[in-house]
Amino acid sequence: MNRTPTQDRAHWERTADRMLLAVGHAHIDSAWLWPVRETVRKCARTFTNMTTLAQEYPELVFACSSAQQYAWMKQQRPDIYARMKKAAADGNWVPVGGMWVEADGNLPGGEALARQLVYGRRFFAEEFGVGQPGIWLPDSFGYTAAYPQLARLAGAEWFLTQKLSWNETNRLPHHTFEWEGIDGSRIFTHCPPVDSYNASLTASENAHAEGNFNEKGVATRSLVPFGYGDGGGGPSRSMLEKARRLRDLEGSPKVVVESPDAFFEAARAEREGARLPVWRGELYLENHRGTYTSQARTKRGNRRSEALLREAELWAATAAVRSGAPYPYERLESLWQRVLLNQFHDILPGSSIAWVHQQAEREYGEIHAELETLIAEAAERLPGRPALLNAGPYARREVAVLAGGPGFPGAQRLADGRTAVLAEAGPLASGGEAQVREPVTARAQDGGFVLDNGVLTVVVDRRGLVTSVYDHAAGREAIAPGAVGNLLQLHPDDPNLWSAWNIDSYYRDVVHNLDTCESVALADEGPLLASVRVERVHGDSRFVQHVELAAESRQVTVRNDIDWQERDMVLKAAWPLDVHAERESAEIQFGHVQRPTHENTSWDAARFELWAHRWVHVGERRWGAALLTDSTYGHDVRRDTRQDGGTTTTLRLSLLRSPHSPDPQADRGTHRFGYALLAGAGIEEAVAGGYALNLPLRAAPARAAALVTLDTTDVVVESVKLADDRSGDVVVRLYEACGGAVGARLSAGFTLAGAQDCDLLEQPERELEPEDGVVGLAFRPFQIRTLRLRPAAKK
Repeated sequence: MNRTPTQDRAHWERTADRMLLAVGHAHIDSAWLWPVRETVRKCARTFTNMTTLAQEYPELVFACSSAQQYAWMKQQRPDIYARMKKAAADGNWVPVGGMWVEADGNLPGGEALARQLVYGRRFFAEEFGVGQPGIWLPDSFGYTAAYPQLARLAGAEWFLTQKLSWNETNRLPHHTFEWEGIDGSRIFTHCPPVDSYNASLTASENAHAEGNFNEKGVATRSLVPFGYGDGGGGPSRSMLEKARRLRDLEGSPKVVVESPDAFFEAARAEREGARLPVWRGELYLENHRGTYTSQARTKRGNRRSEALLREAELWAATAAVRSGAPYPYERLESLWQRVLLNQFHDILPGSSIAWVHQQAEREYGEIHAELETLIAEAAERLPGRPALLNAGPYARREVAVLAGGPGFPGAQRLADGRTAVLAEAGPLASGGEAQVREPVTARAQDGGFVLDNGVLTVVVDRRGLVTSVYDHAAGREAIAPGAVGNLLQLHPDDPNLWSAWNIDSYYRDVVHNLDTCESVALADEGPLLASVRVERVHGDSRFVQHVELAAESRQVTVRNDIDWQERDMVLKAAWPLDVHAERESAEIQFGHVQRPTHENTSWDAARFELWAHRWVHVGERRWGAALLTDSTYGHDVRRDTRQDGGTTTTLRLSLLRSPHSPDPQADRGTHRFGYALLAGAGIEEAVAGGYALNLPLRAAPARAAALVTLDTTDVVVESVKLADDRSGDVVVRLYEACGGAVGARLSAGFTLAGAQDCDLLEQPERELEPEDGVVGLAFRPFQIRTLRLRPAAKK
């Protein structure tokens, strides 16, 4: 008897207690073992196949993510794009995920991850007239705890991944659950128990999906993405024939081809009123930990792009509001989309072939040049006299290092031709030169040097190692007794599988300390900046470091210029700290997470390599320290009890790797990057320090007054821009950064006609009531808010 799809589903609902909702899929990596240009052809072939197959199998539902891939078809293959739109209208094609690409789940910055959702969802709404109720991200190497809040703010109600089935040590205890982010937001989440996004609907796969399902007995449904993937292809005729035969086959889980939205709607309805299990915090993948470090130049290109995009939007918006300058909407959107493409989960993580990363590095060079042009154009339209621009969200008093000649009366000319000047600037505004209260001094000692600015005393010994960082205000030493800081360590790093992806735990069994050097010399002696130059050699690799201390600073900065020629090695920078830390705090998008420094459980032990964005902090009740980075993500932390009873907590940054596959020359060559130890720091100081290191003060031909100011440092401005709808409204994205509920008063630096709370896509949700240009706001811990501020019409 032949039934209609509606009758078939009704019959299936009545009779089945083991239900597999099969969703056609073709996972197409936007780059991996092929370059981006080949992905365009893969998309064209796969999408042609799927639209053809839908005519033969009208029950086919093909779920396709990544707005970028749709945009390629629209631009380069409009004939195929027209077929895709028709298939969508017929119900055979379902845009899913609502992201520009299936991005890496950890490494994109906060605003970049928001823009993945903004640009992806806006594309599908404008081109297909559909909303995006879910996040479809089956293949990424772990998932930030910021995702639940970002997803909900973007209008998503569900999240899907299956990658956690790759865990090496611990099995995630749930397949269907509520995932809770750092702010308390929750999103309905499903991990298909078939453990694949390339299923073929074989009997063994279906049996595995049934037996593996953690929620069986309390739930009857799981999802099966089926079709050839990674390089595309999608469902085949044989797979669809299997699906037809499995709709009602005695002894087998019953299969019906449906859309992801239908599955999640039914799965939620089935559990309505029940208390779902909750997983709180990050979804850490116990695998592929090397992706936090591989292809360091790609990662530096991304981090710098994110910082320059922030600056370009901020100063362009400031120039538009202050002087009526045109806002470069199209140029910024194009640059954002190029950066978002390179955040794909095999590009930014460093797991593609050499061709892909060489292309990414060229792209970043072009992106940086264009953004510098946009920033210069905006700065020229600002009113006033020459100044220093601060794109960071905190007021700053620090030594700025500028290219070129002095330009300021109190400037110090550095050995490399650059200029140091003590500057003072408000948040999101300009500033100028300040008078130094106490200069930094440098003196020789036992073949090394002592740097002292009255805040810290830093000792660099004859080996070029940091033996002391003494905090005068706290009266305590940062470096653990008998230990040395900034110790470069080499480990053999040849994992059993997946060279670019993995770091195996046994790498720690062998270590070579780079504790000898060719030379230690004083490069700069003050009064604003003192610097010790250290040169080391290991094999064919050369390591040049400048250990720097600036006037009035609590920060020891290390600038690195490395010619890296190792194979199957990992380079770490160790900082053993005299601090009893139960946990580390590590920056993620729009906040931070805490992770244990011990290994009480198998879950703790499996986190032997970790990731963070701009800072990692360890501390006690009244004292702490942070490592700040300008492009490094990977790190590890451990604690040891000394014979004197004290605790040494060691933070180690993972600086460079040299995997042999899929790029046999990965990471070899020159690298320039920086990191810093911030002594006597709490979380707020770590947040401020991370922004400052990544957003250096910039010399400009004019001054800028801030478009917005806040009365609390607990709330951070992440971005300032003009609204994408060309209304002229100023859009401000903010978040609570320290982990506590707080009130804030936001003051507009222009006449304010109105203000609105918005979702992530800048769509107004409720009116706010400013008083005298001030908007009162309340934040829960780590809450993200997007505001639209409407300037009053100029008379």
